[in-house]
Amino acid sequence: MSNNNYINQNKDRFFKMAEVYDKLVEYLVPNYNFLHEELIKLIPFNIFDKINIIDLGAGSGILLEKILTHFPNAKCYWIDYSNDFLDVSKKRLEKYIDRIQFIISPIEEDWTIKIDQKIHLITSMSAIHHLETIEKKKLYKRCFEILEESGWFFNIDEMKTINYDAYVNSLRRWYKHGEEIKEYIPEKLREYYNPLKEHFDNWKIRNLDNIDLPKSKGDDIHEYFTDQLNWLTEIGFRNVDVFIKCHLWCLVGGQK
Repeated sequence: MSNNNYINQNKDRFFKMAEVYDKLVEYLVPNYNFLHEELIKLIPFNIFDKINIIDLGAGSGILLEKILTHFPNAKCYWIDYSNDFLDVSKKRLEKYIDRIQFIISPIEEDWTIKIDQKIHLITSMSAIHHLETIEKKKLYKRCFEILEESGWFFNIDEMKTINYDAYVNSLRRWYKHGEEIKEYIPEKLREYYNPLKEHFDNWKIRNLDNIDLPKSKGDDIHEYFTDQLNWLTEIGFRNVDVFIKCHLWCLVGGQK
């Protein structure tokens, strides 16, 4: 499938969800803020270091906002292919706008040609799993190549666990969690729940009801976290590990 067809076919699924996702993602993803906080704790730089960061599939900029707050001298590249998410992220990140360069690009394409600074850190959350296996491997290699020596790559994403039944249970638990959050969402955000639930019902059809059907690019193409650790190691990353595992989500990464 060409990238243009991929973008067009997934436009409604992702682009119209930009504002909804921004408002409700911290409720939708279990331990969302915890995962962000632990990633930031793992970043081995002094808080005042002048580091350059790339966030892949940066979406509405929630993770970047936290990183830029923690590292006041850091500069970042926001990379995503969604103009709707670009609009949302520019509002969220308005006070950091002089420290961010926004790049519209699918993360599987060669965004490196638009990078003109040395890169010390690359992060991503809930984006890379939409790529096909070969694209994931190529992306990891691209990250390795653009990083400065001793730079770090961290990816928080949906991944298969070692035991297949445990993986299926994690999918079921997430769907159940998506139903349960309605009572915890603040009143001012309730209007966003129904479109989120409709989106999540479609997620269930793709990922649970039809779990054995082949997945296409743009779907949730979950890979075993153990495989991804091996890919990172084979590419050349060192200190590779799964730093956090929480149900469907793993925080994996390594150092150049």
